[in-house]
Amino acid sequence: MTATDTDIDTETTEVSTAETTDASETARPDGGTPDAADSGTTDATRATDTSGRQSPAVAATGPGTDTLLQTDGLTKRFGGFTAIDDVDFSVETGELRCLIGPNGAGKSTLLKLITGRHDATSGAIYYDGTDITTRRPNERVDLGIGMKFQVPSVFDELTAYENMRLSVQRTHADAHLDEAILDALERIDLAARATTPAGELSHGQQGRLEIGMAAALEPDLLLLDEPVAGLSVEERNEVADLVTELNDDGIAFIVIEHDIDFVAEIAHEVTVLHGGEVFREGSIEAIRDDDDVRRIYLGGE
Repeated sequence: MTATDTDIDTETTEVSTAETTDASETARPDGGTPDAADSGTTDATRATDTSGRQSPAVAATGPGTDTLLQTDGLTKRFGGFTAIDDVDFSVETGELRCLIGPNGAGKSTLLKLITGRHDATSGAIYYDGTDITTRRPNERVDLGIGMKFQVPSVFDELTAYENMRLSVQRTHADAHLDEAILDALERIDLAARATTPAGELSHGQQGRLEIGMAAALEPDLLLLDEPVAGLSVEERNEVADLVTELNDDGIAFIVIEHDIDFVAEIAHEVTVLHGGEVFREGSIEAIRDDDDVRRIYLGGE
């Protein structure tokens, strides 16, 4: 492992909700890009080519498939270093997928490619029938992709209520806004701390607040980067219960996590990344029993 590899995978980033609150002012209501809208071209007209064949995005993730997200040969290079190498990765509608691997494996880089924080060097990303490879981050949020980054980045000076309002106001009319904010805080067990500045909340409470804010945008797919890092066992269990509850409500998840016990508690399927490539995929039981996975990640010989 090189220093460059580790730095790329663990870089500190800003919270998706905060960034997209500003960016949403430039988003089109239909989630389309300015170029597409200005030219009169829509996703609907791009779904088939002139011969009537389906586009790759529709074929991979459109109606009639169970696949919500699919990457096709996705590659990301930083100069001469390849962080993600020809990755084919998919998530089904309503699935809870965990992404594990040693430091520097490319996990965070893959999530940033999916959310648009990094541009792909080559390959494609298809989501719900749309090719989002070149879409801006705020457009991907409008299409239904949310993310909580590794480092809590709520607005410390704002109360829990005010932080939650930033998300809820995008999906609820003013007449029902207060009720919706309180309901969202109740769901993450922070209603009693509604008037508390976020900077005074515990690390675990801040993490739950961020997940709640991301969920309040009503995504179909929510990406979490190490949501239980640094948490106590009790706080970890609270996050596991919250993620499972949101998944039961229909939100699909991709969760990066090093805590294998947490992964075992929540995951439907597990993908192991190593050296920027998909190394193994399967159930947590199969992954734990794999000698090669233990060798590269879990500490086995």
